[in-house]
Amino acid sequence: MKVETIPLIELLKEEKGSILIASHESPDADTLGSALALYLFLKKKGKRVSVGCRDKVPHFLDFLPHVEEVIKLPTQEVYDLAIVVDASGFYRIGAEVKAIKRARIDHHIGGEFYGEWDYIDYSEPATASIVYKLLKSWDKDCIDQDIAQCLYSGLATDTGFFRYSNTTAEVFEMAKELVQLGADPYKTYVMFSERESLNKMKLISKVLETLACYEDGLIAGVVILDRFFKETGTEYSDSEGLVNYPRSIEGVEVAFALIEKPDEGVFKVSLRSKGKVDVAKIAERLGGGGHKYASGCKIKAQDYQSALEMLLSAIKEELYSTPGLERTAKV
Repeated sequence: MKVETIPLIELLKEEKGSILIASHESPDADTLGSALALYLFLKKKGKRVSVGCRDKVPHFLDFLPHVEEVIKLPTQEVYDLAIVVDASGFYRIGAEVKAIKRARIDHHIGGEFYGEWDYIDYSEPATASIVYKLLKSWDKDCIDQDIAQCLYSGLATDTGFFRYSNTTAEVFEMAKELVQLGADPYKTYVMFSERESLNKMKLISKVLETLACYEDGLIAGVVILDRFFKETGTEYSDSEGLVNYPRSIEGVEVAFALIEKPDEGVFKVSLRSKGKVDVAKIAERLGGGGHKYASGCKIKAQDYQSALEMLLSAIKEELYSTPGLERTAKV
């Protein structure tokens, strides 16, 4: 599905009241970079705009320009317009947002729809690429170095720094344009990937002890218990990217990270695919969503063993309905 940019651009041009650009909870570079880019652009256009997130900005994103201007959600304000970016709906903000009009900018399949102003394109590699095209079509001359840096960060990370299968010639062209506008590829990689703390390394050590393979190595995953964070002096945001360890094992088709979140009474799941299995369908079975190669959901369970059983059951159901991976005796 692709929704044209014109309705949203016209809405933003005509909006005279307050605007909120909101990221999803537990922000990554695509949601926060896209939100900040749109926020900075609208400020240059003279709009009364705020950018908000429920959670504090994690360490690996604190280099993004103007990140100190992100407000904590929820607020008491009733906004004339609220836009959620890189999320399947306002529920993914994790906090109440009061707004007269709502819109969504996203590249994930499914989710909630709010009307003609939504700008959703499932074929895009990142929400940052959608926002970039929107801003270019409005006024390319308004895209400055800070906006370019925010957009490049989202594009680079959602393509695995241009290693994932969603990396196309068009992606490289966008990256080139953003670098020409002032984005710094080296800084982006170093700030995102090479600033780990000693405590984070201790967390990784504990997590890797839980690494296990299932179904003759077609599935691999890690379990991240809340006590791991307490024992290592780390935070939930430090679990970002740990799903890539099981994903890196040869022969694995589906990788997962099962993360305990006692404050919400759930286990959060990150799912990754090597290409054959559509992990979005796995997430949807468990009430979540995403796209084919990277998705997520939340499982309500008494303990991690129960959550793990539910997760493995959903993964196996999709795994063995995938062409080339079928088998006659499913366990």
